[in-house]
Amino acid sequence: MTNKLVVKERIVKLEGSFNFRDIGGYPTKDGGKVKWGVLYRSGNLSKMTENDLKVVNQLGIKKICDLRAIGEINSDPDPILNEAIWHHIPVIQDDLSIKHVGDLMTLHENGVSTDLLVSMNREMVTYTQVFRKIFEILLDNPQDPLLFHCMAGKDRTGAVAALILSILGVPREIIIEDYLLTNLSLDQLKANLVHGEKPQLQQVNQKVLNALLEARVEYISAFLNEMDSTYLSVEDYAKNGIGLSDDEITSLRDSLLE
Repeated sequence: MTNKLVVKERIVKLEGSFNFRDIGGYPTKDGGKVKWGVLYRSGNLSKMTENDLKVVNQLGIKKICDLRAIGEINSDPDPILNEAIWHHIPVIQDDLSIKHVGDLMTLHENGVSTDLLVSMNREMVTYTQVFRKIFEILLDNPQDPLLFHCMAGKDRTGAVAALILSILGVPREIIIEDYLLTNLSLDQLKANLVHGEKPQLQQVNQKVLNALLEARVEYISAFLNEMDSTYLSVEDYAKNGIGLSDDEITSLRDSLLE
């Protein structure tokens, strides 16, 4: 593939958070480009330092979509960012499936394989009302910088990023590469979540731990392929699944592409 990811411009380096990056700059199939400085994705923000807050506040983020369940938010609340309105849009409820590294103890005891992550990503295609809420927030002054995140910034966040980029017309192979950039933050992710949130997870089988924390092609492909097999196209999913109108899709593209 000839299109290269501009990693140095993409990743926002922080002391207490990780996997924080700008998803701008990606080319679209029709020759456009996603604007820089408008769409951000990340992992857990709760351990951000004062220096981190200064860096992130300079980005001018106006809207935050916290994709976590209420239990995760209660244990690791987001810090307050200047001028940013916080929205709680849980992708997966507390009592459903695996959401974050804290659930790995159960996986360790039950010996669950990577099939669980594939299944979870496939299942997220059915969460059309959740995605509708996220797009409503995005469509409200779509030029205002938006940050969306979960705990690892991988699967829930990855699905939202893949969906936005798909609707904007970014090629599938680039969307998958963006998802895989999470692996550049794997050491930070482990330090932040495993050693910080759940120290007992150091006892979990390393293969199980890696399977849940790593971004793997089969995980995001499960989400994208399920969308392909259930709907005629990405645009069909956007319209008939999520419920976006032609005008709303046009507004997104006009505001987020250059």
